[in-house]
Amino acid sequence: MANRDEWGKDPSVQVMRKVFQAMEHAHQALLKRLDIAPDDQRLRTWREQTLALFERCWGVADQLDVTMDEQTTATIYCTLFAKIVEAAGIVITADIVPPEGNVARLMQAVFP
Repeated sequence: MANRDEWGKDPSVQVMRKVFQAMEHAHQALLKRLDIAPDDQRLRTWREQTLALFERCWGVADQLDVTMDEQTTATIYCTLFAKIVEAAGIVITADIVPPEGNVARLMQAVFP
């Protein structure tokens, strides 16, 4: 049976797949830097909390006219994840996820 990925032909779906792929790669790199195992029991909770904040950020980004491209989206997700992990007691140094430009504006809007 042939693989029929009709959705995959849609340019907007292709863009979103690239965005999610960039987020996944950035997230995996962040976990590695933080020395958090992929099977850590806390990850599910942290990811759920990050997703809630990320959805809020997406709306704010639209209001601030911030383009949610692959790099920006990945940086925002990792910055939010780092904030959640830090709140759980893990030390996050400034160099781990340094928000810059539009990402910094978004963080200020979401975390006044």
